[in-house]
Amino acid sequence: MDKRLQKIAAIEIVVLLAIWQALASLEWIPAYLSSPYVVGSEMWALIVSGELFTNAASSLYRSLVSFLLVMVLGIVLGIAAGFFKPVGIFFQPIVDVLNPVPKIALLPILMVWFGISDTTRILLIFLTAFFPCFIATKDGVHGVKQVFVWAAENMGASKFQILWKVILPASLPKIFDGLRVSLGLTFVMMFSSEMIGSSNGLGLGFMILLADMAGRTDLMFVSVFFIALLGFLFDRILLAVRARLLWWSENRG
Repeated sequence: MDKRLQKIAAIEIVVLLAIWQALASLEWIPAYLSSPYVVGSEMWALIVSGELFTNAASSLYRSLVSFLLVMVLGIVLGIAAGFFKPVGIFFQPIVDVLNPVPKIALLPILMVWFGISDTTRILLIFLTAFFPCFIATKDGVHGVKQVFVWAAENMGASKFQILWKVILPASLPKIFDGLRVSLGLTFVMMFSSEMIGSSNGLGLGFMILLADMAGRTDLMFVSVFFIALLGFLFDRILLAVRARLLWWSENRG
């Protein structure tokens, strides 16, 4: 995002917060919706006590472990399915059947197998975020120009060398597109998976659940804001890695 767009985004956020605060001060919105000042005060109190960071760390653990699994399995299996036809034929019906299914529907089965545990949450997040990465990687491999593969074969490159030095670099733009979608889904499903409860009583989603039960919308807004902030920061990190690895693509044109 260039500086001009960053300024526009910052102005939009400030204006929305100012409108929200003005409506709350004039009592034109229900009191239970709190106000930016009340939400900010509660956030500061949670930061000082360390409670916010403790819950955020627990949520980040579940999200990032799931995302790492998505990265490894999604990219490896996606490349294999795109490059080796029998592997692609094997995975195609599985993807066609499971991809449209809301993964939250699998929650009762996972809870029977693993209980209300981090294993259940990580698997649920992984299953949700896996398919965008896998499909994007597979499409990226299919999009590699065949002439590049032929050229490598004519120069005596092995299958592994073709995969490593031709297929993977040429597929990276598509792979990063899939990873970005998957990263967003890990945070979305992290919130959903924690709403079922928490075995250790920690997590931003669990904070929202408790706040809802207590009628504390200020705490709910704090948790939602922090989830959005973490998602934004890790999305920026992923984009920075993309720009670093794909400098030739980012600067083209």
